[in-house]
Amino acid sequence: MALRSLRWKIALNFLTLLFLTLVAAYLYLRQAILDALGLPWLPPFRAGVLVAGLEGQLLLTMLVILVVMIAGTFILSRGIIMPLTALLPLTQKIAGGDLEQRIEIQSNDEIGLLSHHLNVMVETLRNNFREMAEERNKMQAILASMSDALLTVDQVGRVMLLNPAAEAMFGKKGTEVEHKYLLEVIRNHEVDKLVKEILSSGMPLEIETRLFPTTNQLFKIYGAPILSAQKRVVGAALTIRDITNIRRLEQMRTEFVANVSHELRTPLTSIRGFVETLLEGALEDPEVSRRFLGIINKEAQRLQQLIEDLLALSRLENQPQRVRPGRAKLIPTLEGVLATVNPLAREKGVNLEVEIPEGLPSLAIGENYLSQVLLNLIDNSIKYTPAGGRVTVRAGLENDGIQVEVEDTGIGIPAESLPRVFERFYRVDKARSREMGGTGLGLAIVKHIVEAHDGNVGVTSQPGQGSRFFFTLPVVTEGKVQAESPIPEKPQN
Repeated sequence: MALRSLRWKIALNFLTLLFLTLVAAYLYLRQAILDALGLPWLPPFRAGVLVAGLEGQLLLTMLVILVVMIAGTFILSRGIIMPLTALLPLTQKIAGGDLEQRIEIQSNDEIGLLSHHLNVMVETLRNNFREMAEERNKMQAILASMSDALLTVDQVGRVMLLNPAAEAMFGKKGTEVEHKYLLEVIRNHEVDKLVKEILSSGMPLEIETRLFPTTNQLFKIYGAPILSAQKRVVGAALTIRDITNIRRLEQMRTEFVANVSHELRTPLTSIRGFVETLLEGALEDPEVSRRFLGIINKEAQRLQQLIEDLLALSRLENQPQRVRPGRAKLIPTLEGVLATVNPLAREKGVNLEVEIPEGLPSLAIGENYLSQVLLNLIDNSIKYTPAGGRVTVRAGLENDGIQVEVEDTGIGIPAESLPRVFERFYRVDKARSREMGGTGLGLAIVKHIVEAHDGNVGVTSQPGQGSRFFFTLPVVTEGKVQAESPIPEKPQN
């Protein structure tokens, strides 16, 4: 429609100009004829037969010229409009986003130049869109690979984008929260205040806060401004990282250093004190010196035991891949452990009982590791069971593995201490544990050995009634047994 209008517009403009030119020429030539004949100005066809004949010839000539020019005008306008008409479908497809079109250049005039420029423009747009798509895909891949949650807001605090980690954290899709205000997504005024300060100051800021009031999760939120090409703040980007485990590990490290320092200082202080006493003259008394040397020897053994336990625990924690599965029969291994602990059980008056069926398959654990686990658990149960009590070792098939239980009728463990009994250096009764020679690392070693062999460990207890420690280990899968890496076999806390 536009091109037809353009054709008529060209024709009408040209014909109007032509008509006015012919009218002016007619009036000029008529007046020239009248002047040549010496006649005054008269209306058309009133100046006599001769002049009227000339006027008729003049009008006919002009009419013929007008008809010829009208035909020529339409032919000329058609020649101009046809190339533009050919361009119209291609430009419509380009406008619709189809940038694979190419305009054929059929002339060397301005229309050909226009076609060439359109082709260049389409090629530039195609390259720009391709680069934008590549950048978008890169950005989406980066956002999807981020373990930290990422959230962006505009200059008024409305959410623009959430990455997959943020969607998982808040349980909402990005399309659900897009254009919502930040407080509608994160109901935390500290975060909202942080964003407002970033938007107003243009400076990066960070805070640590609990996003969810129903949990103890601690998050570190780092916010940075988003700047335009004119260095104007147009939004803010927030990265949110769960640092709960980091803070817990830092606290555990601090406690570990404090506990190790304390555990090492206690026997060293005792050794130093008795040595100084001996040097000051007690060495002259054989009975006193023998007793002091016995205490020094005991404390030195305890110190050595602590260091060996620390080294064993370090190996289990830092190089779990080196703990290879072996093969061990439960009953023969248990018999060796019972032979070790029987003297202690008889000394304390504790009965040892075994309730293990015959024919259990081999466990996927090295004999040294299994012996270490059983030795720690049974030794602990004997130590914390009063005279006349009982320690029972049970075992049975459990799904694809074997569950082993060590149950006693001892003093039990308070409910608040149950979640922490497998922590390093944790003692329910510190004074009594040290008195019995424990280092506080035995149960931590048990936990790491079992978990390194794809098992699990747990405990149930009632204060005053006894405790039940249990662990489950997988059975041997034929063809998948390797040699083990030994660790010291020592009774622990």
